[in-house]
Amino acid sequence: MRVVQVAKPNAPLELVERPTPEPGPRQVRIKVEACGICHSDSRTREGAWPGITYPRAPGHEVAGVVDAIGSGVA
Repeated sequence: MRVVQVAKPNAPLELVERPTPEPGPRQVRIKVEACGICHSDSRTREGAWPGITYPRAPGHEVAGVVDAIGSGVA
């Protein structure tokens, strides 16, 4: 899957390929159709939050469709 990520604090955004994960038990996978980037994402890129690991894909406000489900999902 294609992902926009920041490799380390203050690094530029980059488009990379990552393996597409399979959902685990009681999880769903969402094919993201749109993603909002907000102020907390820009602060993450700047390295403002302690304990954040990198590389990091910004964007936690998404809209999409469920394209896979794990066991135990009804």
